[in-house]
Amino acid sequence: MRILIFSGILAACLSWSAQAQETRPPGSEFGFDVVYQLSQKISFDGGSKVDFSDDVGVTLWWSYRFNEHLDLQAALDWSEINYDATFQSGTVPGVSADVSGDIETFVPKVVLNYNILKGPLTPFLNVGMGWAFVDTNIPNSRVQVGCWWDPWWGYICTPYQSTKSFDDFTYQLGAGVRWDINKSYSLRLLYEKHWLDYSKSSSTPDFDQFRLGMAFMF
Repeated sequence: MRILIFSGILAACLSWSAQAQETRPPGSEFGFDVVYQLSQKISFDGGSKVDFSDDVGVTLWWSYRFNEHLDLQAALDWSEINYDATFQSGTVPGVSADVSGDIETFVPKVVLNYNILKGPLTPFLNVGMGWAFVDTNIPNSRVQVGCWWDPWWGYICTPYQSTKSFDDFTYQLGAGVRWDINKSYSLRLLYEKHWLDYSKSSSTPDFDQFRLGMAFMF
């Protein structure tokens, strides 16, 4: 009888232990990151240079956990970064113009995360790729006027001006720490290096980012 009781208690303890260790069972997560991007200087064809400032962006993401170690994430990055630039003249040697502005970027991407440990506190690595849509806010045409019938104001006309935009492939590597507070909430802190495959720069532009994020686990 004692052997049976002891065996039952041992089986219950082992079962509870196995359940307690399964901190990230298969399921979904929805979360956001606050992104701090470090300053960077980039040189372009013809000698023009752009000095990007430190700035803050945000990421919204959804992921699916395959197990405690592996999850696949679909994300959308957004940022608006201030910059100071020196544009070299393409017709008069030695002539340049200094300008300031901001650049707006949207990046839909996929990221594969690998959690090294099974427990609630674990370091992790990631790799990802996406497509960056960039609006430089630099005018590339003359000011035009558009007119239409507004339901409230009647016939109105407003000026507008198109700006230079481009899109290119981007990829990233990262490392960080994840803390699963409980079965519903998780925090993470990570560093990522991003590269933009932009053909008009003298080398592949890269950006350093620090991220602080929170996730809701389902």
